[in-house]
Amino acid sequence: MKNIAYKYPRQRINGIWLIIVGIAMLSLTLKLKNGMPNTIPFGILYSVGIFWELNSKTRKRLSVGPGTKSQQFWANAAIIIMCIAIVFTIILARNTYPTTSINFMRTIWLGVLLSVGLHFFMFIPVHGKMMGILGILTIINVLISMLLVVPLDLVFIIDGFLKLIFGILYIKLSPINF
Repeated sequence: MKNIAYKYPRQRINGIWLIIVGIAMLSLTLKLKNGMPNTIPFGILYSVGIFWELNSKTRKRLSVGPGTKSQQFWANAAIIIMCIAIVFTIILARNTYPTTSINFMRTIWLGVLLSVGLHFFMFIPVHGKMMGILGILTIINVLISMLLVVPLDLVFIIDGFLKLIFGILYIKLSPINF
């Protein structure tokens, strides 16, 4: 039996992670009494997803091989740059709107989603070109919502379904060298 080396060995894990994050995004449509998104279900789902994804048993069971040092570099760089972009978004929003305004919260959420969309491009060397397609679609979602002032719930729903769809694609197609 010959061993096959796959270019993107952790696509299945990425697919499950995207499904978890997609569900977390959809949970943001649950509202608090003040009309703001209830971030508690989101935070719980996101945290559980992170712990699950980074678990060594999960990686061993669902990977088709080890990731490379280059892939580890790109994954770490993507997360660091995303965090820096989110901090920049928060600073920009604080300097533009009162922190109690709906525009402040909208700017934060759209900035976070834009940062996430951009960081998907840095995951192309880790999980393949489908991450770039997901990045383009999530960025388009944010830009349209900025230009047309689309309700945040619709932005969350579109973002959540994009991640669910791509998560399912990654699970169904994994492992592929695309």
